[in-house]
Amino acid sequence: MSNILGAFATSVAIRIDDEISKLGFRSSNAATALVTVGNHPDDTIDVLCRVLNLTHSGAVRLINGLEEDGFVERRRSRDDARAVVIRLTTEGRSKAGIVLEARSRITSAVLEMLADEQKAALTPAMETVLRSLTNGNDEARRICRLCNESICRPEGCPVENAASSM
Repeated sequence: MSNILGAFATSVAIRIDDEISKLGFRSSNAATALVTVGNHPDDTIDVLCRVLNLTHSGAVRLINGLEEDGFVERRRSRDDARAVVIRLTTEGRSKAGIVLEARSRITSAVLEMLADEQKAALTPAMETVLRSLTNGNDEARRICRLCNESICRPEGCPVENAASSM
């Protein structure tokens, strides 16, 4: 069972990466960063470092490139005048939406392979695993870095719910 799960997870991840790579971003981290920043505007580069598992200098280079492309902008934090926060531009929001559509194409195609009763059984199992894998806010953000949170939040995201109950 664990080998099958590993093959399944790898297969879906490869397909998502391949679909996103067709969009012409500088890197897969660039596409992921857009979705992450879109889901949580006004976070600092330090938060992005933890979510994407990048060094500070790597995250700064990533944000510099996204800023050059016109997808993100830096602003002074309202809470801490010393801190700089990141936010998507209008074009960045559009590009983040394109990334989410690419991910959705792959995940929808995978789910279409299942009968309704298989989907009904799979959903609670996946939610249980996701809750168990969530060991805090940073891990929750890492798990959901490519999620369409506008869909998940109204339904009650199992990852965010697990993180907030800690």
